[in-house]
Amino acid sequence: MKNIKMLVALLAALCLVLAVGCSKPAAPAAAGTPTVDKIKAAGKLIMLTNAGFAPYEFLGADNSVTGVDVEIAQAIAESLGVKLEIVDMDFDSIVFAVQSGKGDLGVAGMTNTEERQKTVDFSINYVDTVQKIIVPEGSTITGPADLAGKTIGVQMGTTGDLFATDEVEGANVQRYKTGPDAGAELAAGKLDAVVIDAAPAAQIAGANAGLVLLDTPATAEPEQYAIAMAKGKEDLKAVVDSVLEKLIAEGKIQAWLDEYNEIALAQ
Repeated sequence: MKNIKMLVALLAALCLVLAVGCSKPAAPAAAGTPTVDKIKAAGKLIMLTNAGFAPYEFLGADNSVTGVDVEIAQAIAESLGVKLEIVDMDFDSIVFAVQSGKGDLGVAGMTNTEERQKTVDFSINYVDTVQKIIVPEGSTITGPADLAGKTIGVQMGTTGDLFATDEVEGANVQRYKTGPDAGAELAAGKLDAVVIDAAPAAQIAGANAGLVLLDTPATAEPEQYAIAMAKGKEDLKAVVDSVLEKLIAEGKIQAWLDEYNEIALAQ
């Protein structure tokens, strides 16, 4: 009897060892819900922008944000089957706001730069541009070399701001929340020049009597606009890139540029 009891105990212990040794490892924690699923569940795509950058984003006749970038974001929202929500904010706050999850996309005529890539990811590029110079009629400034020592207006946080600050010797850089604000100060005689992207520069010069847009750009190398999003959102990036590729191939972005240039100038 004793031997039988010992045998039973040994068999029980062996079964326990086998059960522990052969049991499957615990399943890993479920992956977080992909970004696209979260957006669909929320029923909205949040676009962060600065509505002072016509024709890309500006306030329309009904005081709502409109423009090329709004059309692009709307196309992305429609591809996801959700509504588009637009948040108007200071341009220099957009990258941080995207990074911290306050919006899904930064769509604001934003140049894809190596410095910004350290903080956010970008879509494919969808527009090429250069920095242009606006001056009063009769100005002695004829190109970027003449900006040295001058008072230059820029939109804060833009590549125009970086150019004037880092590359123009002795410049007195005055920063504004929007390009039109800088243009108004130039028209009022408080600045020597304004440096800003080509399309907004044309809008500012066209909207203010006495201002002219120089033919010679401030920067020789072209810049590319792209859409910013938080790092690691690969599923969202795939959707955004696919929509942009389609819009570019169909010529819609250029058509919107032509359309909204006229609308902004007519306001």
